[in-house]
Amino acid sequence: MIDLLAQTTPATSASPIVWAFIFIGIALVLFFVEVFVPSGGIIALVGALAVIASLVAFFIHDLNTGLVATGIYIIFGPILAWIAFKIWASSPLAKRMILGGVVQEDPEEAMQISNARQEEQIATLQLLVGQVGETITVLRPIGVVQIDGQRVDAMAETGSIEANTPIKVVSVYDNQIKVREIKD
Repeated sequence: MIDLLAQTTPATSASPIVWAFIFIGIALVLFFVEVFVPSGGIIALVGALAVIASLVAFFIHDLNTGLVATGIYIIFGPILAWIAFKIWASSPLAKRMILGGVVQEDPEEAMQISNARQEEQIATLQLLVGQVGETITVLRPIGVVQIDGQRVDAMAETGSIEANTPIKVVSVYDNQIKVREIKD
């Protein structure tokens, strides 16, 4: 059987330069697939191995061809990666992947929604002004307090306040409450 295969195999195998371009094609396809298939980087690693295999094939073909290919990879590889990332990052798919939800196409509408949420949060925190609670963590000057069984991020009005200390909410500042230690 091996003798039969040896007789049908051409005497000269495919040129290494052909294999180099085949490996480049494989690498490009694998890098493209890596964007859409969550593999933890394994597909990209195989793509990088294909790039190395193409360089080896270029060097097997000729030393000068290998050096030129290496230079091209070093110069154009990062440039192509940057261009590909810029194109991908502006696509709707990337916006959904990066932002993790519905894409707000209208910036004004997105700003209004954000402002409404912030105003709602400030109104909720304003209800806490005048209430008393206890620090859960040390406030140096920021920490966590408990008011009516609810954990809230808080900022000490002055200095630091130790944990398990009674406090009183005195104001709301930048989506955070300011508290003062209650002295007996």
